[in-house]
Amino acid sequence: MPLPAEDHAYFLALQTRTGWGRTLARFVAWSLPPAPTRILDVGTGPALAPALAAQAGHFAVGLDSDAAMLAQRLHPPGVQAVAEALPFPDGAFGLTLAANVLYLLDTPLPALREMARVTAPGGRVAVLNPSERMSVAAATALADERGLSGLARETLLNLAARAEARYRWSAADLGALFARAGLRLRATRLAMGPGLLRWAWGTRSW
Repeated sequence: MPLPAEDHAYFLALQTRTGWGRTLARFVAWSLPPAPTRILDVGTGPALAPALAAQAGHFAVGLDSDAAMLAQRLHPPGVQAVAEALPFPDGAFGLTLAANVLYLLDTPLPALREMARVTAPGGRVAVLNPSERMSVAAATALADERGLSGLARETLLNLAARAEARYRWSAADLGALFARAGLRLRATRLAMGPGLLRWAWGTRSW
């Protein structure tokens, strides 16, 4: 479903004017393989992640379901498609990313299976989502501790509210989800304050 016009500006500001951009940069750096490769960022929004990957010497493509969002992307190329039907052949990428995407889907498994499909054997699938520690109360405490206000506070509390209503993953739960998608979880870590986010990457198990 296309986003309202005001949301396009919201997500662009989120990735470029708040601490989220720094968090995303650290996640991308943590996920990158040592050698240059082809990278797909699913649910790219304004495409900060592909821009960061390209700066590190990789060829990166951003994909989003919203054409208007892609129109203001920070990095070309961009492809319009949904996560559940990626328009690429099997094994096309050495790394497939999705930051704050899976937890928003009603059923995350089909999208994760598609990410696994387009990733080459030996390549990586990396995701960033709320951890089991994320809650509105925990996010409010972190926002108060850091003195967050305006857009930075609003986006953190909004993320927490959506996570409470949808998905929050522990390492064990995420490992089980990866396994159902044909992936083997290789690494995971907590980020953001007391660990409100979980980063994870895995490889194809076939």
